[in-house]
Amino acid sequence: MLVLSRKKGQSLNIGDNIRIVLLEVAGDTARIGIEAPPEVAVYRSEIYRAIRRENMEAITSRDILAEFGSLVKPAETDKKLGKKFGQP
Repeated sequence: MLVLSRKKGQSLNIGDNIRIVLLEVAGDTARIGIEAPPEVAVYRSEIYRAIRRENMEAITSRDILAEFGSLVKPAETDKKLGKKFGQP
C-alpha cells in the first residue's frame, strides 16, 4: 500500500484520468473529492462489499432459477405440420 500525506486542497492522480483531492479535514474525518470518467465505478468500501455480497446471493439463489424457468416455455408444435416452430 502506498501511503501519502496531503494537505487541504492538495491532490493526487491515479493514471491519466483519475484525480483525488483532499477537500477538508475535521478531527478524524477527511472529505475527499474524486474526479473520474463515468465508466469508472467509485464506491465507499462498505457499499462495494454490500453490492458484491448481494450480487453473489442473487447468483446463487435458487429463486432465480425458478424465475428463469417460468419465463422459458416449451416450444409449441404446429399441429398441421407436426413440427416445432422455428424448425424447417
